[in-house]
Formats: sequence, structure tokens, C-alpha cells
Amino acid sequence: MQSDTTGTTNAFRIPTQFRGDVLATMEATYADGGNAGPTSWTPYQQFNTAFAPDKATNSIRLTPAFLDAVKGDTRVKLTFHFWSGATTTYYVTKSGSTVTGSTS
Repeated sequence: MQSDTTGTTNAFRIPTQFRGDVLATMEATYADGGNAGPTSWTPYQQFNTAFAPDKATNSIRLTPAFLDAVKGDTRVKLTFHFWSGATTTYYVTKSGSTVTGSTS
């Protein structure tokens, strides 16, 4: 459903095959259990402020606001929740202005 990619903090998109499903929300956490992103009091990030689906490009965009709030050189676990009940797990790491994403 999703695949590995590399981008920048200004333009990072996760390749995503939606298969007719609709994205509901995204959780973001660090390995130590802490919350990642601009809404640090909860793992759930704000739709269209931290992330946004783009079915036209088959991707989920992580915004500069989200990526700027993420700790550098620290792996972030993203859990995407879809309205069908399906979830996917994706990992991102920011190093300077480079962002690397992977499914494992």
C-alpha cells in the first residue's frame, strides 16, 4: 500500500495506493513512546496541518510544519488510520533537510 521514498522537509510525499479507501487520521510517535510532531500532547496529528492525502498523486503529504517539529536523526513511527478500519505503519527519519521514509 505504501513504498519507500526520499524527499525534503519542504516537499515530502509518501507514495500510497489508497485502493478506494479514505484516510482518517495519522499518529506519530518516537521509539521511546513520546509523541512526535507539532501537537506534542497527543500522537494524533492535525489533518491538513501536519499531513494531507493527495489521491491525484497517490500520496500522503507530510507538511513542513510537521517535519520542522520532528527531532532530527530520530526515527518516527507513523500509523495511518483509514475509514475502512485498515491501518498502515510507516517510518520517517529527518536528517537536516532530507527526509527518508520506509515501510520497515
